[in-house]
Amino acid sequence: MNNSSLSRRGFTQGAAMFGAAAALPVHAFAQEDAVVTISSPWGADRPFQKVVDAYNAKQTGVSVVNRLDGSYEDMATKALASVAAGRPPEIMVTGWKFGYFARRTLAARDFYDIDSTKADAIMGNFKPSMKPLVTIDGALIGLPWSLSTPVTWINMDLWREAGLDDNIPLDISHEWLVAQAAKLDKALGNKKHPTYRSAIDLSNNEWTSQAYIQNAGGFILDGTNLTCDSAEAIAGITAFAEPAKMGLWTNMDYRAQAKAQYAGNIAIVTTSSSRAGPLSALDTEFKDVMFPSMDGKRNMNSGGNFLSIYTQNDELAKASMDFLAFCATQEAQAIWSEMGYANVSKFDLGVKPLQTAAVAQLDAGLTAETIWPGERGLEGQSVWRQWVARITEGVVTPEEGLARAKRELAPLVSA
Repeated sequence: MNNSSLSRRGFTQGAAMFGAAAALPVHAFAQEDAVVTISSPWGADRPFQKVVDAYNAKQTGVSVVNRLDGSYEDMATKALASVAAGRPPEIMVTGWKFGYFARRTLAARDFYDIDSTKADAIMGNFKPSMKPLVTIDGALIGLPWSLSTPVTWINMDLWREAGLDDNIPLDISHEWLVAQAAKLDKALGNKKHPTYRSAIDLSNNEWTSQAYIQNAGGFILDGTNLTCDSAEAIAGITAFAEPAKMGLWTNMDYRAQAKAQYAGNIAIVTTSSSRAGPLSALDTEFKDVMFPSMDGKRNMNSGGNFLSIYTQNDELAKASMDFLAFCATQEAQAIWSEMGYANVSKFDLGVKPLQTAAVAQLDAGLTAETIWPGERGLEGQSVWRQWVARITEGVVTPEEGLARAKRELAPLVSA
């Protein structure tokens, strides 16, 4: 949405370090540890587990369990069922795009209702522009955990195999991207290379298609108004679907795309900057450049997640706040920075490998990704993805697909 602009240059330092109240142990909750379960998209092999382990090692009287529950959509769906059954997760890693859904449908707790002193101390360790993103209907419902933006990843092994120039600009355009993809496919396609499968993958999900629309001057939602069928939106989605129409893009779901990228099957991928960590660990060399501009213009969106408390049990809610207080410390933020997300804390954690493009886009300013309003916002996202898929697959024209998407979205976002 265009009302929530973020700029790295505009960030100021946060408030002072935690006071004594934020650092107190939680032994008073019970004779045995209070157990806080976190519904998350990360397994035991990811940096988030290291954050959990570091907290548990402090033996505060709270024991935290990280439970891998799948994607943001998987977690939200499971949370909806568990809330209905009266057994919500104590904490859930919640995508920015589900802010309204989290508060209005899943009843995410207001931190100030749980512990106002800790709430102030927690937010004091984050860049001030983060707080509005986790404030929904006047309630502070989340600790801003990660921020990412879609960038362009280039497999340099495939790039060089195709004989292309290593002198790749940081600031690229859509026209440049399609031209290079065509050269790659001509050089490596038709089984001329053992691992090559597709020249490009633009990630058929809501935020890369949204980025194309915004870079063309449009929005999916402008405030509370659906504008996904505007002339600008049509121009953006037409460009987005162009590589598929040319046979340069083998469309696949997000998980399959990640596996294919890691295996060296795709030469160019536009997707989350949070892949910096996993890609840096591979033997294949990758280069990160900015998301393609449209006609020299770029109005990039951000994604990521926040940590919200859903338990209605006051004891467990206070225990959850104690863990979140640790998450806001420099120790925890340094551990988490290994993941590759942009730094949203006030601490100087340095720029990690393959973060140049993400930092450049953050410098230029980011808008929040589409935050689907209404109690049925989760359904709205699915509707959007389905129509984008139909457009990229050539089932409908961009004009027809966006018009029909708007008609289906209208009752969902107003509910």
